[in-house]
Amino acid sequence: MLIDLIRVPDLSCIDDLLDEPLGLLYLGSVLRENNYKVRITNLAGHSSESWKPKIKEADLYGIQLYTPTANIGIEIAKFIKGIFPNKAIICGGAHPSAIPESEELAVFDHIVVGEGEESIIKIVNAYNSGKIIPRIVRGSFIEDLDSIPFPAWDLVDMNMFHRKVDGKRCFGIVGSRGCFYQCAFCDRSLFGERVRFRSVENIVNEVRKIISNYEVRHFEFFDDMFTINKRRLIEFKDKVKALNISYRCNGRADILSKKIYDLLYDSGCKVICFGIESGSQKMLDLMKKGTTVEKNLKAIEIAQEAGLIVIGYFILGFPGETRQTIQESIEFIEKSNIDQAQFYTFIPLPGCEVYRHLERFGAKIISRDFSDYYLVTGTDGRGGKTVETQFLSADEIQEEMKKIRKFLKERTSKGYIQDYYTDKLKYQVSI
Repeated sequence: MLIDLIRVPDLSCIDDLLDEPLGLLYLGSVLRENNYKVRITNLAGHSSESWKPKIKEADLYGIQLYTPTANIGIEIAKFIKGIFPNKAIICGGAHPSAIPESEELAVFDHIVVGEGEESIIKIVNAYNSGKIIPRIVRGSFIEDLDSIPFPAWDLVDMNMFHRKVDGKRCFGIVGSRGCFYQCAFCDRSLFGERVRFRSVENIVNEVRKIISNYEVRHFEFFDDMFTINKRRLIEFKDKVKALNISYRCNGRADILSKKIYDLLYDSGCKVICFGIESGSQKMLDLMKKGTTVEKNLKAIEIAQEAGLIVIGYFILGFPGETRQTIQESIEFIEKSNIDQAQFYTFIPLPGCEVYRHLERFGAKIISRDFSDYYLVTGTDGRGGKTVETQFLSADEIQEEMKKIRKFLKERTSKGYIQDYYTDKLKYQVSI
């Protein structure tokens, strides 16, 4: 039996080939471990038409969907049904996990809710043995993350992806799953609210394997909770320091222990990314961020003192945003002297608290077209127009984002930034 896992193109994204499809690479490794043949059809980088010749026959198909790729993923599924009408198609990912009952997903034979490694094996085994399995498969969260084999990197050309750390091509690693914070803009349908960690030894073994197989020593850790456990960071530093790696990671800006940032730097961390979200305390409270402007300022200061480049992620247009709160974010950037600031238009992703309780937040959705639901840098450097708030219309939010982009382009960023920022968005940078 051959299972074809399809990476859907993201037509809204300024660099659709930035990162490897780690979720599909994990599914590929699990399917192989269970003695199934697997292929990954990577359609990233394709136009709305050029992907069609890439679809080949298989026994089962799996399509991973995020909200901005939902429409084209559905189009791909319908295309497969047109040329291979008797083949079943499985759908998984963040979008179907949030709204599995959605009528738009009717083309799919099975919907996987939550983590996919165990669920896809249940589905494939059922087809292989002729058994019936429900259309919606709700998997339990995997307790022992060490039990999942390393991603099947060889199923794609790893050289085609563009993400860099410290100017060098990097590999992505996920060392934990889940997040127990309650930010109102975040959907936790996929990995849940309880944090589960891989062992440090397991992560370091993955690092060693990548170095051995690909001669790559630069990494991006995608964990939401990478910096939350000091004991793990000490163990990580002790085991990885001799490997001479460079990496970037995400961190909570309310962690104010200088020891944490010293540990990161000593273990090879070059860049830490904070979800600052806003320079306005009013907005942080509305977002249920659980921190303060003062803590965010202090975390940036401590991390920079440790030698780290600090990137701040900001949300523009969350319900309650005004021109005054936007100005407070600009003033925060100037006061903090943060190395890099990246702004993203607020998008009410299905599953997040705002999407589920619009009236509570004083917001109105103006677009139900999921191709508009892109918040990660679009082709023009902005997110989609999806929502109006009490104080700003969607068009006004877009105009404010234009001003922010102009401000950021005139402000020199420090440290390495991804190529598309300089090549396409014309940001200034000082290494």
